Amino acid sequence: MNISPLRIASHGPTRLLLTVLFGLALLAPLPYVVVRPSTPENVMGKLISISGTQTFPVKKGSELFITAVLVSDPKSYVSGFEVLKSWLSGSSAVFPRAEIYPPTQSDQEISAENKAEMTNSQNDATAAALNYLGYQLTKSVLLRGTRPSSNAHGQLMAKDLILEIDGQKVTSASEIHAIIARHKMGDALPVLVQRTSQSGSTQNLTFAIKLTPNEVGDPALGIYVQNSYTFPFTVKFNINKTGGPSGGLVFALGIIEKLTAEDLLKGRKIAGTGTIDSEGNVGPIGGITEKMIGASQAGATIFLAPAKNCVDIKQVPKNLLVIPVSTLNEAVTVLRNTHPEALAGCR
Repeated sequence: MNISPLRIASHGPTRLLLTVLFGLALLAPLPYVVVRPSTPENVMGKLISISGTQTFPVKKGSELFITAVLVSDPKSYVSGFEVLKSWLSGSSAVFPRAEIYPPTQSDQEISAENKAEMTNSQNDATAAALNYLGYQLTKSVLLRGTRPSSNAHGQLMAKDLILEIDGQKVTSASEIHAIIARHKMGDALPVLVQRTSQSGSTQNLTFAIKLTPNEVGDPALGIYVQNSYTFPFTVKFNINKTGGPSGGLVFALGIIEKLTAEDLLKGRKIAGTGTIDSEGNVGPIGGITEKMIGASQAGATIFLAPAKNCVDIKQVPKNLLVIPVSTLNEAVTVLRNTHPEALAGCR
């Protein structure tokens, strides 16, 4: 005798059991993180402060937004219901936890890396803006800390000035990455640093640092560094809630707007994202979709996006012009253009 599955499902106790099981499945914790738009912040207010040189007032109504995303904490409870809700919302994204938070990295290491990236982003943005304005700067690399599991831990110290690695002079974090890329796991690289004592005296010291795996298994020195520059005046960033390097482009534009009499924003609400190096090159970032949504919700009409993120842009929020840029110079040119709509869209 054949029994119809539909008839079993419609049976009272069975239907109740299935409902309970489905409910439990929705409430069960899952190995995912949820990424959603964060409220953009206007950097033309108190988020960037400049002292020691002349600055210019910002035109009323002009706003320049730094965009970010909110990512659920690696230890937070993410239920099946929340995952389903995020998928259906259209404004949030769901990723496997290991894709955002490498399981080989501790919470402390993730936090230290994010802080180092943010500090580098701010320093590089300042350098990019001042280079654009014609200032001559001296570059160096300062050690912020070491990964506890690395060979550098206990040898190199915070505030060491890194002079050379493997016999090559270094003046930026990118140069360090390039040197490491030429070596394999287990290689010991001589690292020359300048260390300043509490009394103010300095000495040059050399350490042999063995390359050990980073969070994704690639060879690394296990150090957190920041690009350091000699600036002619003081630029401070009063942003504590955002980590990572993606605010670089907006930081640089905000500095230029404050240091020049030219009105680039023209009373508009502009948003953007993108990493930046000291030469003004704009790099890709993550969460581009959520950042565009956040910008649109804040009332921005123009969104400056890294050109290399064009492949990730599938849908643009209504009333938002998304304009791709590859350099700081291109971004300034976009803001000067009286018909930005002609520049919108990836090509």
